[in-house]
Amino acid sequence: MSFETSTAHQIWSYVVFNSLFAIIISFNLSLIAGLWYYPTQTLLGFIIPYYSYIKILAPAEFMATGMRWQSFSKDFAVLHTMRKHLTLRFAPPPKKLVQAEGKPDAQFLIATFPHGVASEYRVAMDGMMREVFPNVHDKVVVLTASVLFAIPLVRELALWTGCVDARKSVAEKAISMGRSILVLPGGEAEQIRTIYQKERVYLKRRKGFIKLALKHGIPVVPSYLFGVNDYYYTSSILFQPRLWLQKSMGICIPMAVGLYGSIFCPFAVPTTVVYGEPLSFTVKDKLSPTSEELDAAHDQFCKALKDLFDQHKKELGYGDRELEIM
Repeated sequence: MSFETSTAHQIWSYVVFNSLFAIIISFNLSLIAGLWYYPTQTLLGFIIPYYSYIKILAPAEFMATGMRWQSFSKDFAVLHTMRKHLTLRFAPPPKKLVQAEGKPDAQFLIATFPHGVASEYRVAMDGMMREVFPNVHDKVVVLTASVLFAIPLVRELALWTGCVDARKSVAEKAISMGRSILVLPGGEAEQIRTIYQKERVYLKRRKGFIKLALKHGIPVVPSYLFGVNDYYYTSSILFQPRLWLQKSMGICIPMAVGLYGSIFCPFAVPTTVVYGEPLSFTVKDKLSPTSEELDAAHDQFCKALKDLFDQHKKELGYGDRELEIM
């Protein structure tokens, strides 16, 4: 048995994953406790300075190009543990993607599926994407839920691994500055609907990323991660109340457990990232594509994603599964 799948390594991964989240949760709970017991000191010593900085001196639009810390992404021990735990690897990209990526002005919108219960793979991928995108890797930013940038330590971890706020204005600015975008279009709607060992993506109503690509004239690269929907056992308990909470307030509460019953550590499932050929679309007016043009481009992407899944599923051990597009 390899080191990556050994019991000892799984136990170590369990400790590392849970310790990281324990530190983040403990720190933020200490701030809440501080507001209760020492309100003046906590407000003046941290809350006001920190949130003044992120709202005034470093707002989302100002951070549109990200704050990637290359050595952190490559060498941070926790990320190495994640990659080994998930046996994360990239399949050889198609020839057309390699050729397009090698151009000096290369720019892409990389649409990645599925979101999964927690999308922790996204952090682990950051230091490895140069394998597929050696030319544009340093210019790829990842659109991430806005709420994460309001949580101390989570915000910093996100920024250091190439994330930026997912709001439209930030994405527009990033693209205008020559950055490529990696987006998980399914978002919270897909996250709440994740089912263990079922390949399903929330895409039928997700057209914003296509419209963004049409407006700026950049190709869309479909991407799929095999293994993500096997990370956690999921439950449908209280699904309707949780779905209401997600739709009305944007708060997603997955009911899922992973390794040794942890809600933070996924099972050690080999994960493979596959990419399709870049899709370019032609419209008469980029600033105002017609609904027919948008629908046609969206349909083309859906077909490309389905074809990408079908192309790789058998060789990666998922031959008995079908991709459901919701």
